[in-house]
Amino acid sequence: MKLIVILAISSWLVLGMLFPAYPTIQRLKNSGQLRALGWVLLVPMACALILGAVADVVWNAFVGTWVFREIPHEFLFTSRLKRHWRGNDAKQRKRAQIWVDKVNLIDPGHV
Repeated sequence: MKLIVILAISSWLVLGMLFPAYPTIQRLKNSGQLRALGWVLLVPMACALILGAVADVVWNAFVGTWVFREIPHEFLFTSRLKRHWRGNDAKQRKRAQIWVDKVNLIDPGHV
């Protein structure tokens, strides 16, 4: 029971780092101010992005497989979303619509 509580709390902490980290880094990169942060802030953000990439792969393998009812052809869930969003299959496009809206809410124009 103690392990489940620790995993649940650490999951929320990781998610709390991931959601603000990715859009912040993208915004700073696009404005050319990323180097101004210095290594003190870039190292934790890089760790958060690495954890985010691992979470994206796991999410794609399990949730993505369940949502789209197919074995993943891509490594990342976002890549799968882009393929279905731009594809010709209306059923898969409708399934992708929900997730595209959520991803673009966090990072506009990502998908």
